[in-house]
Amino acid sequence: MYPSSQISLGQGTRVKDIIIRVRPKIVTIPALSGIIAPLLMISLWAIASLLRPGYDQLTQYGSELGTGDNSIIMNTNFIVTGLLIVSFSLGLLTSIRTGFWSSAGSIFVGLFGMGEIATAAFPCDPGCPLTNPQSLYQQVHNGIAAVAFTAIAIAPLLVSVQLKRDKSWRNYQAYSLGTGFAALGLFIAFSIAALYSLLYVGLLQRLFLAFPFLWIELMAIHLLAISKRRRT
Repeated sequence: MYPSSQISLGQGTRVKDIIIRVRPKIVTIPALSGIIAPLLMISLWAIASLLRPGYDQLTQYGSELGTGDNSIIMNTNFIVTGLLIVSFSLGLLTSIRTGFWSSAGSIFVGLFGMGEIATAAFPCDPGCPLTNPQSLYQQVHNGIAAVAFTAIAIAPLLVSVQLKRDKSWRNYQAYSLGTGFAALGLFIAFSIAALYSLLYVGLLQRLFLAFPFLWIELMAIHLLAISKRRRT
């Protein structure tokens, strides 16, 4: 009985040691995904815009580049960036261990990434109208956008709750909280502009998305730094 107990304890210790050694390496991939995602989104969005004559960054949605000439660029952008964000969300979920709220926030980040992927499958109609007439694709697109944008607007707020409990992340609590409030406020402003067809809806969309994308970038850089420290 005693020898078998010693064997079990020994095996348990070895498994734990393996998990401790492997976890930082696994987190490295999501961290790099989070670093790449915002840069890729900006780059391909800019390229798609330049290849669309007459496209106005201030008054038009980003999704309008997902239909029409050279739409493959923006749709590829949605798919690849979405996959990278989903990967990053898994790393965030693994790294931050402060309870329910951080887990919920990480899941919401992943939900946004999945929304990006789905956007490519359901491109909007020309002009991305929010009023009738709308195709089925446009209606689904609107639903996806509503869920995805809501998720990424509140994700930093959720992650910030009790973030001070994790000593590896406590310095990012105030920043995440501020990002969450800014993103949520701009999301509301953008939603009003979209519903009432206000002129600078494109500008508001870009300002809104800038905050969570910058947050993803900085959180991913910190996640990479943590994974390197835990390996040494």
